[in-house]
Amino acid sequence: MDSPRAKSLASSLASEEDVIVEGDNFSFTLNEPRAKDARAMWNTRMRSLIIANRVIEVMDS
Repeated sequence: MDSPRAKSLASSLASEEDVIVEGDNFSFTLNEPRAKDARAMWNTRMRSLIIANRVIEVMDS
């Protein structure tokens, strides 16, 4: 993800994934052999990022 908030957003995933932060970018690798579980894990990570971004927006306003 390319965002000036990359470090803060990556922190929201720290307890769930190993996140790599490089400047305004962060990435993580999701490994799960079963598609159903991978989908659920992906959705959980995305919801975490959406919520973290909304909290940051409120704090910045």
